[in-house]
Amino acid sequence: MRVLVIEDNVDLSDFLRVALESEDHSVQTARNGKEALGMLDGQAVDAVITDLFMPEMDGIETIAALRRRFPGVKVIAMSGRPGVDYLTVARELGVTHTLRKPFEINELLQALAS
Repeated sequence: MRVLVIEDNVDLSDFLRVALESEDHSVQTARNGKEALGMLDGQAVDAVITDLFMPEMDGIETIAALRRRFPGVKVIAMSGRPGVDYLTVARELGVTHTLRKPFEINELLQALAS
């Protein structure tokens, strides 16, 4: 599966890339939604995994743009931010799955497989 991971935390982004590649996924990474949408102009992906809190263009804006431009792509939102339930907002925008950080890598793999 071709996967784009959008995460501004370099350590987490690298961990997810390595974990997904070990499961034979082809993975690209972006640090924010603006960078990710630019990357998607010339190529297709099967799934997008996005954090909700990032600089320049946050996950909520990114999800809305993804749904407009690529309505069929699988979108998985992840967040560890307490307070307002941004994962609920993400679900309302049509994400496929939501994950609350920290999560087990098997949860992510199951979300990708379903």
